[in-house]
Amino acid sequence: FGLIFSWADNLKASLQFRNRCFLKMCFIFVNVLLALVAVSQVESGEFYVDWKNDRFVMDDETFQYVSAGMHYFRIPHQYWEQRINAAKSAGLNTIQTYVAWNAHEPEPGVYNFEGDLDIVEFIKTVQAHDMALILRVGPYICGEWNFGGLPPWLLGTPGIQIRTQDSRFMKAVNSWLNVLLPMIEPYLFANDGPIIMVQVTNIALEIYNLRMRFRSESFQL
Repeated sequence: FGLIFSWADNLKASLQFRNRCFLKMCFIFVNVLLALVAVSQVESGEFYVDWKNDRFVMDDETFQYVSAGMHYFRIPHQYWEQRINAAKSAGLNTIQTYVAWNAHEPEPGVYNFEGDLDIVEFIKTVQAHDMALILRVGPYICGEWNFGGLPPWLLGTPGIQIRTQDSRFMKAVNSWLNVLLPMIEPYLFANDGPIIMVQVTNIALEIYNLRMRFRSESFQL
């Protein structure tokens, strides 16, 4: 019986530890997501987080986004407009989408932004329907997508530690972001575009590395 009680105590302690870790990761995730809100001054007002009153503000009014997850790379581009219209007709005001790195860069340095992968056209279509956009750029997106959106060719580097500070992984991430970020910058809310927020990664593991990357570059969110 002593052995059973000891095992139960250890199990309880383990579960408590995991719960604390999970809550900590959620806290980090939420803070990073909100920290990357695009703050801007435009003719009609601004979009920002009003921390004191626990709200988003757009054009000087409280803004509550009600979003539909619509992953452009999963939908034939001929149907983008129909799906966005359906979301708006349902009373939603925001679209959110992942960006699948492995779809856009199937081989190192080889990029595809055509057809169903024309992310700029998708952003323009969202804006044309007067909806906001939350862009979830990864690099890890999970999303029930192959390898979480990471290119499988990363594993061709012997011993590489993905989703860590491994310099080889971060070099590949930086190369990808140097292509992606200039493409989306003109469509940030700060530039009168529809993108109100950008989510870095989908799980808290590599958030610190990427947050430093976003802050260190001239590309500002």
